[in-house]
This record gives sequence, C-alpha cells and structure tokens, in this order.
Amino acid sequence: MALRHLTKLFSSCAIGATSTAKVIAAPIFMLQSMFNLAAMTRSLHMPPRIPQSVFWEHTLRHGFQDAIMVRDYKRRIVAAHFAPLRVRLNAIRKNTILPKDIRDTASVQIHSLPRDSCFTRIMTRCVVTSRRRGCKTRWRVSRIIFRNYADYNRMSGAIWAVWVHHTQCTRRHMVWPPPAGISTTDYIEKYHKNLGD
Repeated sequence: MALRHLTKLFSSCAIGATSTAKVIAAPIFMLQSMFNLAAMTRSLHMPPRIPQSVFWEHTLRHGFQDAIMVRDYKRRIVAAHFAPLRVRLNAIRKNTILPKDIRDTASVQIHSLPRDSCFTRIMTRCVVTSRRRGCKTRWRVSRIIFRNYADYNRMSGAIWAVWVHHTQCTRRHMVWPPPAGISTTDYIEKYHKNLGD
C-alpha cells in the first residue's frame, strides 16, 4: 500500500515545471492527510528499525561460545524476519514489465532495509565451537567435532569407510578382449562380481 502511495507521489512530482503549483497544491495536501510526508521521506533513506518483539521471542540463552556466535544468531533472526519483504521487493525490482518508477521505488526500499536482512551475510558456523572454517553443512559442526562425534557413534548417518582386500580396483585393470585362458562369460561374470585376480 505504501508503494502505491509512493508511486503516486513520484508520478506527481515528475509532471514538469509548468504545473508545479498544481502539484504542490493538490497531491501533497492529500498525502499529508493520509500519512506524514516527513516520516515517509525518512523511511526511504533511513533503515527501518528492527522490531524488538523479534528479539524478545528469541532470548539469548547459555551455550554461545563467543560474541561472533551471538552476532550470527541475531543475523539469522533478522534475515528470517525480512525475508518475505525482500523477496517481494526483488520481484518488483527485477520485473521488466512494470514501469521504471515503481522498480526504482522498490530498489530504494530494498536498499533502505538493514544490512543483516540479506541472507548472504549469514555464514555457516559450528554450533558447538563457533568455528567458521571446515564446517560440515549437513550437521552444522566443524570437521573436528564431526570426527570426535562420529568416532563414538554420536553422529546420525555417519559410518566408517571400509576397504576389503578382495575389492581392489579390478575393473580398472580389466582389458578387452579377455585373456586367452578364460572364456568371455567367465570373464564378464568375474568383472561384475568385482573379484580380484
């Protein structure tokens, strides 16, 4: 709804210098009755405040290793809060069918959002040690914690890698045509059973 009012304002300001008296007299008076013009222009250039109810729902509990882990947690909350708005503004901004002033307004609005509302600011961190590098995405832990947990069977879906002596890379050493002392069917059966020489 605010986007529609902004579009009307921009289109009324772009009429020209000849009809500036009409522009100032009629639309601005109507806009002041709808909402405060100063608050609207401020919201275009100043980032919107993050509602405190977002942070009150997610209180900081014990278990955070350092301040960077807390910062990443807050970034995830802010990004989740602004995600629907960012998707809609991006859809308006990148739609080539819409008029240019509407797309420019959406671009200004998306640039006025908080920096942490973009999902690219969220980094994968270990939830145990807050380590940034070497983090396994599926389990959200670092490689060191993953190794420690997997050794004692505390990691779901992780099993030991096993190599048996008769499963060496025999397929790599198969040649065609088969050797002279073996039939073709025996050779193919041996190939599919992956037996060693």
